Parts: sequence; structure tokens; C-alpha cells
Amino acid sequence: MWENANNEDGMFEGTPIGKWKEVVFNASRGLAESELERLLEELALYEMAFEDSDIDINLRELFYKAHHDEAFKQRLQERKNSIAIESMSKILSENE
Repeated sequence: MWENANNEDGMFEGTPIGKWKEVVFNASRGLAESELERLLEELALYEMAFEDSDIDINLRELFYKAHHDEAFKQRLQERKNSIAIESMSKILSENE
């Protein structure tokens, strides 16, 4: 779907992450700053949750899986694509 070379307007060419970068780089500076700030805040909250959590999380295992476990790599890529699509949507809806 994303790599449909027959699409004349180019809307769906490339990957979601590539399109997200294109949207961020071409959006107004204020909108891009707001979206990047939102992403940083969300990531910071996740990190704080990991730090405060009573659950034993093995970050080395997660890092290893992210590079060596194909099923985990696929889920991670899908999550990144989802975040990129959501981010593009927020920027584009406010840029109109």
C-alpha cells in the first residue's frame, strides 16, 4: 500500500516514517515544534513509568529483541509506523 509506484500524486509513496519526516520538515515551524514537543513528552512519560514501575524490565533483552527477534522487530516497526501516521495526521489537520 505505502510503496505503490503507480500512484500519480505520490501521497502513498514511500514508508509512513519517510512521509512523516516529509510532513514534519515541510510543516510550519510552530506546528512541527509542537508535535516534536508532544512526542518528547510522551517518550519522557514512558521512561518515567519504566523507572517508577515495580515490574522488572530487562532493557538489554528489549534492545536485543529489537535487533535480532524478527517478530519483535515487526511489531516495533508497526508501532513506529502508527506513531508516524498519527503525528502526520495531527500536523496536517492543524496546517489547513
